[in-house]
Amino acid sequence: MITEERTVMLWAGAAATVLLTALAVFVHPLVAAALLALAVAAPFVLRSVDLAFAAVLGVITLLPFAAIPLGIGFNPTFLDLAMGVLYLIWAVRLATREQSTVRIPPLGTGAAGFIGLMLVAFVAGLAHGTPSKNQIRTFGELVLGAGLFFIIANLIFDRASLRRVFLVLVALGTAAAAIGLALYVLPDGLEMRVLGLLRAVDYPTGPGIIRYINDDPSRLQRATGTAIDPNSFGGLLAVLGALLAPQIVSRRPIVPRALALAMVGVMGVAVLATVSRGSMLALGVGLIVVGLARDRRLLFAALVGGALLLAVARFTPWTSAYVANLTDGLLAQDRSTQMRLGEYKDAIELITRYPLLGVGFGGVRDIDLYRGVSSLYLIIAETMGLVGLAAFVLFMAAATLRLLLAWWTMPPDGLRAVVLGCIAALAVAAVGGIFDHYFFTYPHAFALLWLILGLGMGAVRLSEGEERTGS
Repeated sequence: MITEERTVMLWAGAAATVLLTALAVFVHPLVAAALLALAVAAPFVLRSVDLAFAAVLGVITLLPFAAIPLGIGFNPTFLDLAMGVLYLIWAVRLATREQSTVRIPPLGTGAAGFIGLMLVAFVAGLAHGTPSKNQIRTFGELVLGAGLFFIIANLIFDRASLRRVFLVLVALGTAAAAIGLALYVLPDGLEMRVLGLLRAVDYPTGPGIIRYINDDPSRLQRATGTAIDPNSFGGLLAVLGALLAPQIVSRRPIVPRALALAMVGVMGVAVLATVSRGSMLALGVGLIVVGLARDRRLLFAALVGGALLLAVARFTPWTSAYVANLTDGLLAQDRSTQMRLGEYKDAIELITRYPLLGVGFGGVRDIDLYRGVSSLYLIIAETMGLVGLAAFVLFMAAATLRLLLAWWTMPPDGLRAVVLGCIAALAVAAVGGIFDHYFFTYPHAFALLWLILGLGMGAVRLSEGEERTGS
């Protein structure tokens, strides 16, 4: 006799079969396959906050723009789903007393204040223009991304948990770099076909997915990996490369030195392949921070070696074009740099007109203005005003100072190397933000920035706790 529970299961199975078949026929077979895989994995992910967090990191590094193409006016992104599941699990853990207390990281009040200021700027911005559905969703993703600062603080409760988070993050960064380089060396036609497979998760298709300098196929190709945009791809790898770099010179590294050197090398080469001048400069600054902190002789040797490579590079065709592109950018002689200068001028005009809280996260009603500029600091000032910019800069400065003070007093071990890596990664973000906006406008990049901050504050809290217990 069929029980009531079995009847429900049969109906649920039939409904799921119809739904998956409809998705396979009317949307794409890969979407149906992906949902089936998610359904199989869900019971395991929903039982483990660590797996859910790893899924968030995987989306940030490997599929930052993936979405489910439902065609219902908006497409929920993988980042939405992954962060939603992570927050849900954390809430359930608190409600069921599986986690008895909420751990507030150092500078938690400042982080909460900045998130609150984002909400104020969003509401105030409604007077200047109504945000679109995508802008509202992006704002929600930014808030959730900043909230990861607190999530990671509650995932890191000892050295083993910090080590797990660190290893997953740098391993995924290396995987993203390797994928980017593998795609970069493929013939254009094959690369286009491989990237075209991502159309099943709402990625763009066609010739435009292969990027060149100034979108000119006669010039150097730019690596994008699965990040669509070469600049944000370069920025992500530069941050993670700087985070990992101190492991190479640490006395007691978390990652073996030879492996860390290879991983940083892969990420460094991928950054070069993006031809993102801002990311390359930012990564250089991050490595300089590590060199100044650990061994100035290595820093001097690296600078001399870099100068020699640039000198030799002028005598081969590919590298000569590469160096010429860098030189044109420094001298503001190429089209993209001149366009940036024009954006800066327009941004200053908008900020002058709306100095206090900016224009919010939507559009601008003034027909002679627009919200958008290739600078982290100017886009924050446009969106949240000078108040928001000041809050962001002060928080970043306070976090860097807290990390520096902790690094100075810590014993030379793997934890100290993680703190130095966070300092170098924040230096990369600060310098890269001068030249581009993705650390505030791309939710996955914004989330990565707050993850680095949370990782650093987690290491600081562990160090301070060990000092108090005398261990």
